[in-house]
Amino acid sequence: MVFSPTASNTASGWAWAAYWHFARCAFQRRAAYPLANWTGIAVNFFFFLIHAQVLLAFFGERKLAEGWRPEDAVLYFAGSEALMMVLAAFPDWKNNLSEKIRSGAVAIDLARPVDLLGRELAERFGNAIYFVGARTLPLLVASLWLYELVPPLHAGLLWLPLSLVLAIALSGVIWYIAAASAFWSESALGPMNAVVFVHTVLGGVVVPLDFYPGWLQIVCDALPFRGALYTPVALLTGQLDSAEIAFGLGHQVVWLVLCVGLARAIERRGVRRMVIHGG
Repeated sequence: MVFSPTASNTASGWAWAAYWHFARCAFQRRAAYPLANWTGIAVNFFFFLIHAQVLLAFFGERKLAEGWRPEDAVLYFAGSEALMMVLAAFPDWKNNLSEKIRSGAVAIDLARPVDLLGRELAERFGNAIYFVGARTLPLLVASLWLYELVPPLHAGLLWLPLSLVLAIALSGVIWYIAAASAFWSESALGPMNAVVFVHTVLGGVVVPLDFYPGWLQIVCDALPFRGALYTPVALLTGQLDSAEIAFGLGHQVVWLVLCVGLARAIERRGVRRMVIHGG
């Protein structure tokens, strides 16, 4: 067979067009239900208020704790809740790979000339683009206004788009791996619930990682979950210096590569098992 650069470029262009289509459809699905978004904004803002008041009570009369000021902590949770849906900190329980495997619908997806993981990530980026405008901005503006906080304008924000892209991809691959466990069981709810717990604790959802004891911070630095939430949120709110930004971005890149490799291996073995057993 003679290699044709033109044919290769055409196939590559078709694949990118297909992924763009999946991302656009995901965006449109979210945009079709504005009431659901406003309900989500109310829920996120409610949890922000709880986090903010708890942290303010924790600080009490103290002006600093672990190098953080009270307004830094409030700003962190404002950013955390504002980016929660952008970064997909929690899975979509009704529409995920595990449900497709359980129902057998994954066979249709596997028959399509589109990569399964690539489609998953494309849809996540489509969702993320919607939530940036529809949820992140309103939540940030309301939070800054309510607590009279100064907008976090600093040079590190230049790295925020890259960190967000890496975090969205890393989060998507982590949930993909957890959902793919359904190839070996009737349901992936167990592994996915376990990831929710670990992600919440070690990803900085409950408490900023700087407040953990030193040994636990080392554990968080060694695992991928901080890259899926803490790094972009801390970067947004100005809690990272130059060295920490470099470490955070490097951490995200390394874990994204490792998780993609693991996801590919799990998918290959899972599909082979499904075919062998006539699934």
